[in-house]
Amino acid sequence: MANSKRKCAFHGKRIRDYIVVNNMAFCSYESATKWGYANKAKGKKIKENNNRKAVVDLNKKSLKYQHRLTQPIFNKLRRLQEFKWFNDRGLEPVCISCGKPLGNDQWCNGHFKSVGSNGRLRYDFLNSYLQHNKNCNMHLSGDIKRYEPGLITRFGDDEGSKIIAYCEENNTPIKYTWQDIEALRFSFNKQIKELIALT
Repeated sequence: MANSKRKCAFHGKRIRDYIVVNNMAFCSYESATKWGYANKAKGKKIKENNNRKAVVDLNKKSLKYQHRLTQPIFNKLRRLQEFKWFNDRGLEPVCISCGKPLGNDQWCNGHFKSVGSNGRLRYDFLNSYLQHNKNCNMHLSGDIKRYEPGLITRFGDDEGSKIIAYCEENNTPIKYTWQDIEALRFSFNKQIKELIALT
């Protein structure tokens, strides 16, 4: 017990005679017990939130985690850029592989050189174009046999051949840091906002 007044953590009233539990004042042991039961779940939730934050901080420095966050943003940006490319020319969007419009499918960002075969080109604009998600990308593993002729058809012999050569020759791995990938994501998000503002 003490002589100066302190506020009871359970009732909130200022009291002269109090007990101290875990550096908090209570008017009685009963109040301290009630406060403990009432805040047990709250304390557990705070601990869980702190653990979750620690895991996120650890993940933040993981390349795998950063790629998982950044790849969908890049894909969205490329789809928007592709829609703008077709729109600027007054053309209906078509798949880079089969040359057909959307039909009963979804658009995706299809890579010419896959991320698995050439990670250097994962975020390279010259390596990814509008493609049918199910028919060409998923069911035909990117439909690479028709992708190359699709580039020639779309861009012409000269420019299409340059794009193909560029993708074939640029195969030296890039050593990304997690900060590099995070910076790319911020840049892609900024470009997405700019493209959306134009429409």
